[in-house]
Amino acid sequence: MRNLFLLAGASAFLVSCFATESQLRTRAAFDMNCDAQALQIVKIDSRTRGVVGCGKRMTYVETTGRMWVLNTDGKPCSEK
Repeated sequence: MRNLFLLAGASAFLVSCFATESQLRTRAAFDMNCDAQALQIVKIDSRTRGVVGCGKRMTYVETTGRMWVLNTDGKPCSEK
């Protein structure tokens, strides 16, 4: 029984160590003034995600503080 509690505690700790896709979707929806369900999230690498929607394209980086930080200026997709 003790091992079960240790495993549950370790699992909860690991889950809390990462920013979630739900957090990213909420943050990007606010930044892009776009419905969260209209956004497409693309994994770029282990800490970087691209978010596309409502004619915009943005890049977010996961920080060590378990947050998503905007890493682009949010230009419309048609601009290069």
